[in-house]
Order: sequence, then C-alpha cells, then structure tokens
Amino acid sequence: MIKKGDETGQFYLISAVVLAILVIGFFTIANYSREDSDAKLTYLKEEIQTESRYLFDYGLYNEISDLELHGLLINFTQDYIDYQKKNTNLYFIFGDKDNITVTGYQKTQKDVSISSGSSATITNETGEFMGGIDPEIDTLTLSIDNTPYEFDLTKGKNFYFVLSQKINRGENIIIG
Repeated sequence: MIKKGDETGQFYLISAVVLAILVIGFFTIANYSREDSDAKLTYLKEEIQTESRYLFDYGLYNEISDLELHGLLINFTQDYIDYQKKNTNLYFIFGDKDNITVTGYQKTQKDVSISSGSSATITNETGEFMGGIDPEIDTLTLSIDNTPYEFDLTKGKNFYFVLSQKINRGENIIIG
C-alpha cells in the first residue's frame, strides 16, 4: 500500500530524473554542434613549424645551396597549399635579408602586400599566388586587407606564416 506522504517523494524523484535528462541532453547537443576550427588551425600551426624545422635541418645537414633550399621551401609550401586550400587561407613568407618570397592561397579576394622599406602588391585575387621583395630594413610587414602582420628578419633563413579560416561571422587567425 502506498501512503499519501510517499506519493510526494516519488513526484520529486521523477521530476529530478527528467530534469537531469533534459540538462544532459542540452549540453550534449551544445557541445556536439560547436565547431572546433581553432584546434585544427593550432594543430596545423604546430605541424608546419615542426616540418619546416626538419626541412631546414635537412638543408643544413646536406649542405644544400640557397637556391636549392628556396626550391625545397616552394615545394614544401605548395604541398600545404594543395592539402589545405579548401579550408584555410595560407600565407607563407620565407627567405633571407636579401630576398623574401611570399606564396600562398586565399579563398576570398583580399589585398595582399608586403613591405620592408619598399612595398609590393602580391595579389588581390582568389587562388594561389607568389611574389617577392628585396628587403631594405630588418622588419617585414605582410598586409592582408590592410591588417598588418609584422615579422623580424634575422641574419639567416626566415620562415613565417599566417593561417586564417572563416568561422561563422568571424575569422580565426594563427601566426607562426
């Protein structure tokens, strides 16, 4: 037999279980629907940094010429462009104090220019691009739609990159 006081306890128990199921369901859906592009770009940044270090070590160990290293860097950046161009805007900067190359890919039309004492427009079109500049000072500025990214040019070889990806109404940018 159920006593009158026991019915109230059952009601609260069932209400608590239903409420817990609703809360867990809400958080599961919220976590599932969230994009995790930041983690993907961070992973890509770490991968590019690691692989570029291996490339420079290879060049140093095998005593390859500057021209051969430049060719390896063009092939290296082209591989990442081919691999990521559907999802990410990629901007690579490499070279030394005498000559800097800018190469990459952009999904949307943006003005890309570079300056180091003098300046040069690299592209304002979508797709793959390549350009360069002979630096006049020890600082290099890559401008993407009038947003400047400044890099210091060191004595030896330099390798920098900017990765960007449109997320909902904003843009996630990673610099390395």
